[in-house]
Amino acid sequence: MIQPELSLLQFKKRFGTERACQNALEKMRWPEGFQCPKCQHIKATRIKTRRLLQCSKCHFQVSLTSGTIFHKTRTPLQKWFWAIYLASQDKGGVSAMRLSKQLELGYKTAWAMLHKIRKAMAQRDNGYTLSGFIELDDAFFGGAAKGRRGRGAANKTPVLVMVESKGEHAGFITMQTVESMERPQVETLVKKHIAPAQRIRTDGYKSYAGLTEMGHRHDGNPVPANKASEDLPWVHTAISNAKRFLLGTYHGVSHKHLQRYLDEFCYRFNRRAWEKQITLRLLTACIFASPITYAELKA
Repeated sequence: MIQPELSLLQFKKRFGTERACQNALEKMRWPEGFQCPKCQHIKATRIKTRRLLQCSKCHFQVSLTSGTIFHKTRTPLQKWFWAIYLASQDKGGVSAMRLSKQLELGYKTAWAMLHKIRKAMAQRDNGYTLSGFIELDDAFFGGAAKGRRGRGAANKTPVLVMVESKGEHAGFITMQTVESMERPQVETLVKKHIAPAQRIRTDGYKSYAGLTEMGHRHDGNPVPANKASEDLPWVHTAISNAKRFLLGTYHGVSHKHLQRYLDEFCYRFNRRAWEKQITLRLLTACIFASPITYAELKA
């Protein structure tokens, strides 16, 4: 189903009140109409003060926000919907400081909301696997600029980057942080994110040596550093864009939270052809994402 484009005024008209946001959440969670999870009755009354639906037959109560990223939130849904709108509309991302000012939120609340939205982005993208002709390489993010560069660089986080190559354009991408670029870690991520028996191009790094044994058609010729962008063009375009994305709005991120920011970058990249529908796509992803607590975000 193609989602309609929403301008700012259209979004405000559609989701401009708390009641409108609650109605939208209910319709998206139960598109065929409410059904009690306990007795399957199809009628319910809403307890407005607590965001609950109460079955008209057995009186079982169901939270509107349970099973979503809004679970147990004290923040009005209207502010949540606006946060999703702002996060989706700015290609460079929105910082927690900016969100806190625009929506009159505490910084801690804004930070948690944005990380929960990024978690929803990741869960949606993790439902896909790459296929076809895939470029694969590693990159290093963060840390000081001085010192050793490339593999083994100090104070930097290794990231495995996988991109579908469609000739004149890139397809789906994923970027995954790893503790090290050793072969077991690489193969675990390849198994998770790439469909079986695909064609994969890499450089000649030893950790990629097992891709053929995994059943892939592996092109792993050594690539000089100054030729990497020619042999693996889409991977290095993605890496360059991701680093600009992180430095532009977020001014660099910590190793601890890097994966979520990469998830945001990949989610945006993977939906660049559907920019006009991205707000409602992201809202849907948030509604069907698993809940996560503030403590889990900080862990």
